[in-house]
Amino acid sequence: MTTEVMCCPRDGSSLISPDNASKSVFSRNGISHCPTCSGLALNPEVASSEICTQKLDAIHDGFKDEGIPVDICCPFCQTGMKVRDFAFRKIDGTLTELIEIDGCPNCASIWLDSGELQRLSPPSGNTNQNPSSEAGALAIVLDFLLHLPLVFV
Repeated sequence: MTTEVMCCPRDGSSLISPDNASKSVFSRNGISHCPTCSGLALNPEVASSEICTQKLDAIHDGFKDEGIPVDICCPFCQTGMKVRDFAFRKIDGTLTELIEIDGCPNCASIWLDSGELQRLSPPSGNTNQNPSSEAGALAIVLDFLLHLPLVFV
């Protein structure tokens, strides 16, 4: 696991690393999260789940030659990131809503803004949820998605 402090590409806050998170879903999937905006940063090198590592490597393929450059840098290697839309195939064969993912064309890391996963998760009913709790809930949604087939859009 990495010990260097990484910063949120959106607001500059120090990210909470997977080994300092309170839920195993963070360490299993190599998820660092922002305590301010609830964004999630994933890196296959720090994930302990082989499923997550394989899925992140597959997502990375979609950023090598495709995607639109965005004005944020990868929190892991500082390379300029690209954005593109993805979907996941649900068990019934239909696709999830499109998810806009920022990906690093260099190190296979991805950044997910909290709003992207919130659209896929059922509302909690708690409008005053703190960012760490929200990040935990979103990480569980992401953990489920990583088990579904990926569709490049």
